Amino acid sequence: MLTLLLTFTLCLFGALFPLFLWIVDKEKLVINIHRFVLGLALSAATGGILLTFSLGLERTLMVAGFVWLISLFAITFFYWGKSWAETWVVTIPSMVGIIFFARIVGHLINADLISLLVLILGGLILSGSLFAMILGHWYLNVVNLPISLLRSATKSILFFLSLRVVWNIFALFSQSVNANGFEMSLTEFLWTLEGIFLWCGIVFGTLLPLVLSYLVLRTVAIHSTQSATGLLYVLVISVLMGDLFYKFYSIQYDLFL
Repeated sequence: MLTLLLTFTLCLFGALFPLFLWIVDKEKLVINIHRFVLGLALSAATGGILLTFSLGLERTLMVAGFVWLISLFAITFFYWGKSWAETWVVTIPSMVGIIFFARIVGHLINADLISLLVLILGGLILSGSLFAMILGHWYLNVVNLPISLLRSATKSILFFLSLRVVWNIFALFSQSVNANGFEMSLTEFLWTLEGIFLWCGIVFGTLLPLVLSYLVLRTVAIHSTQSATGLLYVLVISVLMGDLFYKFYSIQYDLFL
């Protein structure tokens, strides 16, 4: 279980994290954040690929993983000494990483297309939260960095969290869970001993981050980047906790929230 949790989290983060460089690319600025982003994504992808060896996956499934890792390493190495990175080029290994993630998820757990999209949504929330927190630190190092960058990053988190809220509400009244051989609605499952910890996922993975992202947006509006970064620290911790709970129920009960 722990291996699957870490594998899914690292692979998804490694694939999605570089996509948030589009926020910087939109402003056409040179702030050298791409080195940190690519380096962290490469570390996560490497860890995720190494963990897959303990899962006994077929060799054909690993082909996409190695293509992803090699292409991400090549792009990281190529752009490391440069002051910018072509975002569309960085997106290529991310797409390969998403394909690899989709293949291993389909092989290891019972997940259809909607379930896969829900997992990707969770990865976008975690990756976006960490990107916004790192971006907040850049305001201490780069003079006259426009506040629009942090505002855009926060708005992206708020958007993804809003999608999760809508999906959670829909799932609450439409999904059922098979627990201990009994089929029950999700609303009933939430009050059982097995489902009580799902509240932690909902609170820490959706509700609290939603409030925190709104507070960050309000703080950014008054150009208080240090306060916003402090709130983003709390946001990242909350999202990470909630994401692990969500993934646990995805693996254990085929419940995708």
